[in-house]
Amino acid sequence: MNARPQALPQSVTPAIVAICIAYACGKDCSWICAVVALVGVVCAHLSIDLLDDYFDYRNAGLETRERLARAGMRARIGKAQYLAEGRATLKETFTVAALFGVVALICGVVVFCFRGWPIVWFAVAGAFLGYFYSAPPFKLCYHGMGELITGLMFGPLLMPGMCYAVCGELPAAIWWISAALGLLVVNILFTHSIMDREPDISVGKSTLAVLLSPEGTTRKRSLMMVSFVFTFLPYLLMAVAVVVTTVSKWTLLVFVTLPMAVALSKLTHDFLYHPEREVKRRWWMGPMSQWKDIEAAGIEWFMIRWYLARNLISFFALITAVSVFL
Repeated sequence: MNARPQALPQSVTPAIVAICIAYACGKDCSWICAVVALVGVVCAHLSIDLLDDYFDYRNAGLETRERLARAGMRARIGKAQYLAEGRATLKETFTVAALFGVVALICGVVVFCFRGWPIVWFAVAGAFLGYFYSAPPFKLCYHGMGELITGLMFGPLLMPGMCYAVCGELPAAIWWISAALGLLVVNILFTHSIMDREPDISVGKSTLAVLLSPEGTTRKRSLMMVSFVFTFLPYLLMAVAVVVTTVSKWTLLVFVTLPMAVALSKLTHDFLYHPEREVKRRWWMGPMSQWKDIEAAGIEWFMIRWYLARNLISFFALITAVSVFL
């Protein structure tokens, strides 16, 4: 639970879509490789999340987060609360992260036995980016690259790797669809980082939002334009995929999620320009668990945007996964 399993849809959803594309387009598909590779993806993601907590706290220190909480800032003060409350130590966190990593490695070895060396390069690239996401000497997420690196890992890196693991092929459609889903993964994190821009500046964490609008500036237009690209470019990429590859035309059904994308864009605009406006949850925005508790805690302004960004990629991916077989 400390590894934030609620974030697993960011990796599992693209992985499942890749499996579906492999079965729809490939010939030599293996359900054993599909299951083992999916377990490996889950364990790798959980390991990365714990390593992020480990290095984030080791770099910034518990005192920084506690100071932000006392200041009443809109920070991610709930992140790694188990460390702040002493329910786990940094050493224990690193140990469990390493164990998840070992399981992911074992899964990779099994898939290697079926598919050979190409799968190694996908795994090595993912492991390098995942570990050095927060770890020194690179600390990629501290240089405004965290969102883009995550999108790369869970989109154009994970999905072709998963597809190759399942069927031993790389259909042309996988590159377009992986780019679209990768951008939607970035969109979740970028939406988050826009809302946490000021707290991140305080702890010295340079997210993409901080990079676009550094301390002492309020470049709202830049943040809004980049958010617009991450939200709507995936639809264009899916349309191109239908035109230039053999993927089913039914894949264009992803356009039924456009109202969710428009709502997210409007909520992002309101956060930047009209933060006083009340947020209203709509049924078509998708599931938002424990909403009454969220309202009671006064964090609905944050969670509705996070939930909507997550639900957008979930429905987008679900439609893609089904439509490739039509």
